[in-house]
Amino acid sequence: MEGVSLSSKVLTGDLILGDIRDVDERLFVNRLVGFPFDTWKRISYDNAKVMLRENIFIICFETIGKSVAQQIHTFLKDEEHYLGAFEIDHSDELQWYCYGECIGPKFRILNKDLYIMVDNDDPEMREYAAEEKTFFEGLFFAHVKIENSNYRYSVFDDHHNYEHARRGAEWRKSVDALFASISDEITGKLIDVAPDLTNKLWALTSAFDAALVGEQYAHVMTSCRRVFEYVTGCLFPATEQIIDGRSLKEDKYKNRLMAFATKQLQSKTNVEMIVSATATLFKEWEKLYALFNKGVHDETHRSECRRCIIRTVLLLDDIISLRVEPFQTNIVSDKWINDLHDKYK
Repeated sequence: MEGVSLSSKVLTGDLILGDIRDVDERLFVNRLVGFPFDTWKRISYDNAKVMLRENIFIICFETIGKSVAQQIHTFLKDEEHYLGAFEIDHSDELQWYCYGECIGPKFRILNKDLYIMVDNDDPEMREYAAEEKTFFEGLFFAHVKIENSNYRYSVFDDHHNYEHARRGAEWRKSVDALFASISDEITGKLIDVAPDLTNKLWALTSAFDAALVGEQYAHVMTSCRRVFEYVTGCLFPATEQIIDGRSLKEDKYKNRLMAFATKQLQSKTNVEMIVSATATLFKEWEKLYALFNKGVHDETHRSECRRCIIRTVLLLDDIISLRVEPFQTNIVSDKWINDLHDKYK
């Protein structure tokens, strides 16, 4: 699975159902794998029923993107003893009990590095971990280390309970909704004045998803910059004018964006917010250029590029906040005019 970026604790253990089984088998199986929930699933009902009859070993990634989960599922789906995969919702008490309470953290994966987690410095526990370390060093991990978990996710951890897990799950859903609302704002408002923005954002995220090496991440960073430059050009086209001593020529993107913000008669605070966000984004681009030139690890490029994309999107949201009225609709009709001309010439 080349190019997979993963940063997660890995919890493992046997599925323990005991006396918690529901009288209604179908209802219980559905909750066990989350069929009623709006979550990612790659498991059939028949395979899920096996979980009631057999001893099942679980491998649970605490944090994993859906695209990576799909790659792992595709890699394992033809294995004889593999049942399937699904997203856990810790806001459901049954799922938290089965996949949070009854299993514990055994490993941490940070891209190509593996950490074997032990509860404490007990010599016997350390000796066993050292044997595991020797085994995993023979696999594809760049480094294998031993990490002290300090009894995280155990009875000694005051935050290891259903209420805490439920709040964490609900927070993640709320954050997802917040970012979804930003994308809706961009689609519903900014694309009116910058109609090619959809294509540029799609190209940006597609390039990021496919990036594996430094040169590709440099292309992602350039795509972020092009999004900013394109939107600025749509909002405040280049001019030979000089306003408040600032040039507004083609390459003066920051000046033109500030001129647009001022033109909207927004408060000084709003204008300063845009200036600050823009300055941060430019510093991020400079930082990425420096990282690329130094030839640092590709994992570093990926994490920095991810932050660059997020800051670019947040800046677009800041720009939307400057204008109370709808943006002027900018229709590109060159293709329609050319087609009409070719038809009737």
